[in-house]
Amino acid sequence: MNVNRRTLLRATAAGGITAAGMGIGTNPAAAIELDCALSREFFHGDGAFTTRDVTVESFDGTALAATLYVPDADGPHPAVLTTHGWGMSREFLRCTAGMYADNGYVVLAYDSRGYGGSGGEVGVNGPNEVADVSALIDWLADHDDVIADGDDPSLGMDGGSYGGGIQLLAATRDDRIDAIVPRIAWNDFVTAITPNGAIKSGWLTLLVGFGSASSRFTGDIGESIDSNLQDWYAEAMAENAIPEAALEYFQERSPTRSLESLETPTLVISGWKDTLFPPSEAVANYREIDDLGVESRLVIYGGGHNIDELAVTDEQHEYMNRAALDWMDRHVRGAETDVVPPVSLWDDQASRWRTFDDFPGTVERTVVGLEGLGGTTSTIRHRPFWNETASYEIESDGFRLRGTPALSVSIEAHDAPLLCFASLHHAEDPFSTEQIDDQVTGFRLEEPGTHRLDLELEPLLREIPRGDALELRIEASDPFYLDEHGSATVHNDESTLTLPIADGSL
Repeated sequence: MNVNRRTLLRATAAGGITAAGMGIGTNPAAAIELDCALSREFFHGDGAFTTRDVTVESFDGTALAATLYVPDADGPHPAVLTTHGWGMSREFLRCTAGMYADNGYVVLAYDSRGYGGSGGEVGVNGPNEVADVSALIDWLADHDDVIADGDDPSLGMDGGSYGGGIQLLAATRDDRIDAIVPRIAWNDFVTAITPNGAIKSGWLTLLVGFGSASSRFTGDIGESIDSNLQDWYAEAMAENAIPEAALEYFQERSPTRSLESLETPTLVISGWKDTLFPPSEAVANYREIDDLGVESRLVIYGGGHNIDELAVTDEQHEYMNRAALDWMDRHVRGAETDVVPPVSLWDDQASRWRTFDDFPGTVERTVVGLEGLGGTTSTIRHRPFWNETASYEIESDGFRLRGTPALSVSIEAHDAPLLCFASLHHAEDPFSTEQIDDQVTGFRLEEPGTHRLDLELEPLLREIPRGDALELRIEASDPFYLDEHGSATVHNDESTLTLPIADGSL
């Protein structure tokens, strides 16, 4: 099939983040094509390429379904390997694959093991999925249209969510990958899905249910997806705690366990409003890779696994995808191409990108005692039809937050286990309060008694204008978690909130 597309990239490489991440897509394939058709002319490559479906045999004989995109211009060409988000298929990669093919790359977009047309069992980016990547790289190295030195092709990877995680894992095990662009991926799966021991039960339910049902559209757990997932899910929901075996399983699938061996230039892309793999996961990836001395970049935009992904502007998509293309041109094609600054942060309030040499840049970490905001103690409570929230309001003379706030809290649990949640809110007036980026930091109090916790909240970029207020809330319920009934006392006189102040003062 001959294709001529000069405007392809409204969608991000996650390909179906919105549909997969929130389970709201009604006609995903049509939607992604419409998304491409509505794109402005962000990129101008040769504009012509040919696609054909192929099957690649993996290391264990498993058949992996893929679509090959080959530029019509004379080759050989550098290559990009890309895969999709959890529960999706390569159909959701048309825009991303088209962007690279339109700019002179051979693209192999494949269905991850157990999904779409690929055989095998879904192993949540386990050893088999990592080995699949190496088999696909072998296949590309043997393809006449791909630049290769023996079995080593000129190759990068791009993808989001589940397709972002596999890049970080594969790049630590196969040094033939020249560059990666993991979008809205995780650093530590355990930390992401059970922050401080509090299970994101809403997300867990969606992931297990959607991932199982969409695996070759059968939902036949045990034949198409690791059967342990259903058992662990049932136990987690019954106990409101992740089983130990599941923790070990997901730790193995956490890039942080193996990033010390990474040598691949990495462009990390995340979303401020991502509530599944929040920006703290991306910041951790960026910092760990940067500390290795490996060239890396961090880009945070205004979406992620959240309904707000639907409202991400063309300006943001253009910046991210231009950054991805430049990254590939520099590290895969070998061109002398400028790339984005070390850190690029989307400022939603100002509708513009802000760039820095590091994260969070120059800030003053200001410590605020909770006693001065809420008295000596505060009560939090969650009972049927009766909730109490501890609230602390900081009136603003005009300041900007940039970076990661921290909460040091002394809290006495009267009932246990008890799940608690800390969140920051922007109050413009008594009738208009916004939970910043929809983010909340959960923590579990396992035993009765007094607990001393030092928590990092989610990174943010937010201006609190003069006359507005910043509010910290600590409560014992959240709609996306399984709550435990009970109460606790916050010892405000022993608790502090540390804020990264970039401009202004408290």
